[in-house]
Amino acid sequence: MAATRGAFVQIGATRDGLDPYLSCARRRGMTAVLVETPAYLRWRRLLRRQPFDLELPVPDLDDTGQIADALRAAEVEPALVLAGFERYVPTAFRFAAAARVAPWPYVGRHFVPLDKVQQRAALRRHAPTVLQPGYAQVPTGAVGTDEKGSNSPGPGGSGLTGLSFPQVVKPSDGAGGLGVSLVRNEAERAIALRDAAATGNYGGGAFSGLIVEEHISGMEYSLQGLAWNGRARILTCCEKLVHLERSGALRGFREAGHLAAPGPAAPPALKALAQAGVTATGYEEGPFHIDVIENDQGPFFIEMGFRLSGFGLVALVTRVSGLSWAEHAFTAHLERKAPVASPTGGRRRPAAGQLLATDPGQLARAGRLAAEQAHQARVRVEASPPVPGPDGFTERELACLASDRQRHATILGRVTIEHDDPAWVRDRLLYCAGNVPGG
Repeated sequence: MAATRGAFVQIGATRDGLDPYLSCARRRGMTAVLVETPAYLRWRRLLRRQPFDLELPVPDLDDTGQIADALRAAEVEPALVLAGFERYVPTAFRFAAAARVAPWPYVGRHFVPLDKVQQRAALRRHAPTVLQPGYAQVPTGAVGTDEKGSNSPGPGGSGLTGLSFPQVVKPSDGAGGLGVSLVRNEAERAIALRDAAATGNYGGGAFSGLIVEEHISGMEYSLQGLAWNGRARILTCCEKLVHLERSGALRGFREAGHLAAPGPAAPPALKALAQAGVTATGYEEGPFHIDVIENDQGPFFIEMGFRLSGFGLVALVTRVSGLSWAEHAFTAHLERKAPVASPTGGRRRPAAGQLLATDPGQLARAGRLAAEQAHQARVRVEASPPVPGPDGFTERELACLASDRQRHATILGRVTIEHDDPAWVRDRLLYCAGNVPGG
């Protein structure tokens, strides 16, 4: 078998069914290689996802040595290595640096993707004026003992005792709302910490730690952008629709919808916050997303991801900005230039929204709305493929897939709404979600 040189290697599959990096690689004639756990590769095939040119099973995606062995056995020489899913961002950057391939060194010669706790500390050091919730770190090994938490460098930073309720408990390195709970008192917090510590991360691994933070009330936003030579460029700014949902004795969060607007129109405070995040974390080049909560005190930094967003947001970015977020990343990393337009000439919309439906009633409302707007094609409903059942999977495979089955397999479909008037989109998004009278 001849060696495959100049390949694109994606570590971890996307969970939303979109594979934007795969399209970018094929436009360039690059062999596209997906590295994933054997269980998720099988799950992905049953979902009829678009296949990569090569799909390599690796049992432990935290182990860059296993990844190197799999690529070597397949005679693959990568030119670009990127993560397809939040869980595997640290692995992708560590592997790229060790293999000395893009995005290294332009992402930052010594860049390491910081987890949620490390991001907070970095902002305190480099951008102390940026607002963030008071927080405390709780090692997973300390859960079930005194659960006092370590001291926090932020406000109210005398461990858990210095934080006011309500609070949010979440993993330091989780994704997709996995293991996140809203708690109102110490008893609920103790349950949430134990539940989170007992929850397996995606791929069956363990969380690196837990974080408890003060809950901030306000409007939630998500910024999608690209870092280029250390400067943050925002492509879209999304209002987030977040649902509280019961999870046993606790309440969890589900990121259900987004209303996107062009990034250049984002308020200066959000642009400054994005730049502070890029600077504080030392992220020189590549895609990023930042979660923000804003109230009358200003915008609060919540967390930052060093990759393309999931949940279908890649398509929403293109609808609103006319730009391909994935092409931005590929062009920056491989051609060493910042693109200014989508190669496919995407059409821009002043506003576009999407809802991830988890209830049949949401799909029914969206279907009625789509029928009413059929002549204008402003509302589209896409049903998710049938979720594979557990039959035929081993206990070990089901353990590896447990978090995916919990968080992603419950999505019944995606509703997309577009219009020139953001208020029109917002009202119909809320109607489909069931958040308005009569909805």
